Amino acid sequence: MNEIYLSYGLQNFALGMISIFIPVYLYKIGYSIPWILFFYLLLPFCFVVFGYWGARAVARLGVKKSILVSIMFLFLQLAGLKYLPVWGWLFYLLPLINALKAMFYNYSFNLNFVQHSDSKHRGRQVSGLQAVSLVASLLSPFLGGLIIKFFGFTILFVVAAILLFASVIPLVFVKEKSEPVSFNQQGLFSDILSAANRPIAMSHAGFAVEEWIGFVLWPIFLTVIFISTESIGAISSLAACATFLVLYFVGKISDKRDKRSLIRFGTILYFFGWVGRVFANSFMTALFVDTYKRISGQILQVPWTSYIYDIASKRDHFKFVVEREIIFDLSRVIVAPLIILIFIINYHPFAFSFSVAAVFSLLYMSLNQTDLAAEAATKDRHG
Repeated sequence: MNEIYLSYGLQNFALGMISIFIPVYLYKIGYSIPWILFFYLLLPFCFVVFGYWGARAVARLGVKKSILVSIMFLFLQLAGLKYLPVWGWLFYLLPLINALKAMFYNYSFNLNFVQHSDSKHRGRQVSGLQAVSLVASLLSPFLGGLIIKFFGFTILFVVAAILLFASVIPLVFVKEKSEPVSFNQQGLFSDILSAANRPIAMSHAGFAVEEWIGFVLWPIFLTVIFISTESIGAISSLAACATFLVLYFVGKISDKRDKRSLIRFGTILYFFGWVGRVFANSFMTALFVDTYKRISGQILQVPWTSYIYDIASKRDHFKFVVEREIIFDLSRVIVAPLIILIFIINYHPFAFSFSVAAVFSLLYMSLNQTDLAAEAATKDRHG
């Protein structure tokens, strides 16, 4: 687990420097918000189309090599963003490159975590993972904003690329377990759409849509209300500092109490975080709302994520991880056109979009309809 934490921390530090600014970068080089949303629609579309074949590639390569391949695709993405203003056709290629990166990394990382985490302490281990991510994001967004201000996006991409390469090194020391593909493409999608899987699918859809709206639109919204790039980074960094103090206690509570009650409580708190974003209109209100949303998000995410991994440990690990990622992106493909239409109509588009995210955040609670005892019994019956 220590190697996983270190690799995850380094990668999140690098991504923390650039991810929040990519939508802002697209906006500043002249793309309208509907076109930026279309750019981020192409990514999940490519993932849904090629997700099964990506799983087969990960099974053949193994976790370590797959994560290395994902970093190579991330390098290509950063280089492509640099030359996007010159070669406009990269706008349509970069989402495919990003989708390939996501396939190789997301499948491998989640599979690795399921294999190496301990069911009795999974809440603490998930909170440890979240803490590593938060530590990495304490200064990285602010640092990224400063680099953009004084040196530009190109230097930021170079620094991030160096850190991403360093993040692969700890994984050399992680013991790898093979995971054969025991499912076909038809069985994969039929299982995703089955009634038995519906509570998990709805909960995953809730996460996927609200996270997508937050990732793409929140930094653009801050830019539109005339907050500078270094201020956007400061908001993210200061909110992360406040959130870090909550994580340790949430992880301990998650291992001792019923995760489903914590998911229900956290969902309600998190819902109001999205409602608050509707009314943010200055640096201070954005900082307050983002801090509240991040804290409530951790209160929800730690038990939700650990419960997800509990379910995965009682099923075919690999199939569950692949289904999870495809549900994420299928949900985004379905909802993204609605968000694009909202911005084309252009009537309070941010408020409507954040309201859509708030409604979808309530779907986290759907996971509570999944019975872990039944999952365990099913696994026992099927060996």
